Amino acid sequence: MYRKDRAAGLAALNELFRSGQAPEPPLHGRYRGELVALDIAPGLTQLLEWLLRRWLPWQGKTFDNVAGRGDNIFTRDSYLLARLFWPLYRGYVADEPGTYRAFAFRTYAGPGQADPDRQVMKIDYDLPGNPVLSVRHVLDELVQIGDGTYLGKAHLRWWRGKWQLVAYFALYSNSNSKLSL
Repeated sequence: MYRKDRAAGLAALNELFRSGQAPEPPLHGRYRGELVALDIAPGLTQLLEWLLRRWLPWQGKTFDNVAGRGDNIFTRDSYLLARLFWPLYRGYVADEPGTYRAFAFRTYAGPGQADPDRQVMKIDYDLPGNPVLSVRHVLDELVQIGDGTYLGKAHLRWWRGKWQLVAYFALYSNSNSKLSL
């Protein structure tokens, strides 16, 4: 549905997000990730979707619910490109064979950025050590929509201070799960 009617697909994702609940208990461990939809700007969205359908280095997230922290998992084949884009970033962490982790975040519960009437799990990248002009401007939000299935919204804060919803993503505790729309 999303590729045939973008507006209807995004509306359905928003409705599904609003039907979810903040994860309880908070997430802990490794979660496989899937990019569900992008919505940045006409033209740019389509270009990035085309590219990311062919190569998506982001594989998911790890969470430590005791510390209220986590980071992202990427395929090892993206490491050199990441070093090129963020040469001063020092938070790269070796992971399992074929992956590395980067871009730490803190987690906490709070009202949704675009859904202040909903409690969500915030995934906040505004931490010392993360790239100042890019990663620190990202705020993800997560709700649970099924057993081991979570739907997220990625927001980007532009330099003039305005937030924009730029993507939907899913996280799964079960490696066989997939979001079906």
